[in-house]
Amino acid sequence: MDPISLVAMASTTFKGLQVLVSKGAEIEQVAQKLGHWYGLVSDLREAEREAENPPLFKKMFDGESVEQQALNAVIAKKKIEEQEKEIRELITWAYGNETYKEMMQLRREIRAKREKMIYKQRRKQRRMLDLSALIIAMMVSGGVIWAVLSVIQTYGRA
Repeated sequence: MDPISLVAMASTTFKGLQVLVSKGAEIEQVAQKLGHWYGLVSDLREAEREAENPPLFKKMFDGESVEQQALNAVIAKKKIEEQEKEIRELITWAYGNETYKEMMQLRREIRAKREKMIYKQRRKQRRMLDLSALIIAMMVSGGVIWAVLSVIQTYGRA
């Protein structure tokens, strides 16, 4: 998913989180919404990493300019930083500083697990796709070279 869509979804989730905290919702409800927000942020950061080293097909067929990608990345980063700051203030105000610290520790642990499982698998799939595309391109090139050599050989005898 593109960064702009992920930021829009994270912003919608963030607004829902603000409403929950302002109405004094239970920590479980807030945690569920917060988990969804952090999941979107994690996906956004992975999308940024992928943009730095895009797959072969994206390099060849992506219509976005470098400037547009850079601007989208900066806007997304600033928006998420702003939301993270507000979340810290909301959680600290509503549930205390210890709850926020505990939540951050759990977040780091969950992020590490998620990185190992999901994103590593995605990177592996992309490498396989790139390798497959390269092999197919080499086979097609080899076929074209063989055809040209056959034509040259056939007409060279005549």
